[in-house]
Amino acid sequence: MEEGVASKEASFVAGLARGSPILMGLLPFGLIYGAAARDAGLSFSQTALMSVLVFAGSAQLVFVNLWNEGVNSLALALTVVLVNLRLLVYGSSIGPFLERNQGLFWRLARSYLLTDESYAASLSAFASPAFKYRPAFFYLGAGFPTWLGWQASGAAGYLSGSFLPESVPLEMAAPLVFLALLLSMLKSGRTALTPRLCSLFTAGISAVLLNSLPYNLGLLLSILLGVLAGVASSRAKRRRGV
Repeated sequence: MEEGVASKEASFVAGLARGSPILMGLLPFGLIYGAAARDAGLSFSQTALMSVLVFAGSAQLVFVNLWNEGVNSLALALTVVLVNLRLLVYGSSIGPFLERNQGLFWRLARSYLLTDESYAASLSAFASPAFKYRPAFFYLGAGFPTWLGWQASGAAGYLSGSFLPESVPLEMAAPLVFLALLLSMLKSGRTALTPRLCSLFTAGISAVLLNSLPYNLGLLLSILLGVLAGVASSRAKRRRGV
């Protein structure tokens, strides 16, 4: 182990501490998913199994909403894939920070735990000059609270959905979670600030302009346009040598 670098165990625990605060916003998001899945006619086992196998909150919520509207299977599958395309960008962005000599099991575990929350918590920590942990184990620790909280809150939402009063604004949890993640990522790393802002404004403006499209296509196209804008901006910066 390199001098001054924390152990695997200490790195994992530090990641846990880093990823745990996001649970405050994630748990209401999971409650929404569980309640929506119940309203859509999914069984408890189907709801829980999707959380384990898919483990992608926004994609699961979109799936449940479209399922409830009777959208065909092909459109459902395509929508889930498009919503999760951003994870490809996340993986390519965070991959260089992680150890590449880990076995297949650990690489698969890292891919499985890749979410908006684990990405934002880990990348902002990696950018700090004071970071002294093993990145791969820190990342696994940062992702574990999100996984556990998502499974528990989804199950709780399914079981208690019919008892939650309509006056509780749980639907605000999802945008607040992503807003908090967005702000934390914009604050970390000046070198990537311009591509992030370019991606942010492109996706935001597109979402407003394309909001009237059916089947949430406006959201999907906005995600794609935001990713493309960020990539184009990043490449332009590299060509200028900034």
